[in-house]
Amino acid sequence: MVTWLEIKIFVDPANVEQILGLVDALGYVGTAQRFETDETVCIIAYLPSTEDVTEKLVWLQEQLDYAYAHGWIIKPASVTTKLLDAEDWETPLRNVLPPLLIGQKFLVILTDGEIESRRDRIVLRLRSLGGFGTGHHPTTRMCLEFLEKAMEEDKHRAFKRVLDVGTGSGILAIAAAKLGAKEIIATDIDDAALEAAKENARRNQVEDKINFVKSDLLRQVKGQFDIVLSNLLTPLIKDLAWQLKSRKVLNRDSFWIASGISRESWKEVKPLLAKLGYRIVDEGDLDGWVAFKAQLL
Repeated sequence: MVTWLEIKIFVDPANVEQILGLVDALGYVGTAQRFETDETVCIIAYLPSTEDVTEKLVWLQEQLDYAYAHGWIIKPASVTTKLLDAEDWETPLRNVLPPLLIGQKFLVILTDGEIESRRDRIVLRLRSLGGFGTGHHPTTRMCLEFLEKAMEEDKHRAFKRVLDVGTGSGILAIAAAKLGAKEIIATDIDDAALEAAKENARRNQVEDKINFVKSDLLRQVKGQFDIVLSNLLTPLIKDLAWQLKSRKVLNRDSFWIASGISRESWKEVKPLLAKLGYRIVDEGDLDGWVAFKAQLL
């Protein structure tokens, strides 16, 4: 029987973004976060227990030790692991990530079971989880709130085309579809993420509205979009900012909603966006993470 490995990494809150970058390189299936104390965050990741999992763990510990030795993280990060049965691996994650109300419209749940009818909420059902893709991470939560607010403020406008760059679990693309977007292109570089996102789209009955494309940022993307969504780490946000402009993906009325940037990194990213000709229409800060809505001048 296939087993899964639950990895817990205990780090300083200031270094969560760096550690998530390392976890991303491992090829995780799901991640979650919770505060253990004011000075420690527990990052929880899940990996299939394949033949190379030991090598991956050794690599992770080496990278953590190297990062601390060179002052890239404030204090040593500790790692614990536990094997889970195939049927059981999602159960602890659901315990960590309970049903969540987001904004005025969304209810995110991590189960296919029956739930109490909520006519006042758009239910987003997720099961095949991705890194920032459950809504419980501040970056995903803010993206959903910004998307809801933007589409609510422009009710008269027909949002025909939406682009979700680095779709992960597909949550942002699915939310856009349920809010009324006519056509959504959702990209990711990872095949497993695309399969998970497709399954989640079927689970939410919006698969006919979303076209999933394997792409490194905008390499396989053509045309202009009314809304661009991206929940990516800082280096990718910088690359995407340039690509959106150079490829003319945004017109004067389009807007870009993005997150994945730490509060500290935002001090560098915000001036860069201004130099590239972006106007920050709105921005938010939650638990040390920043989200923004921008337009090209």
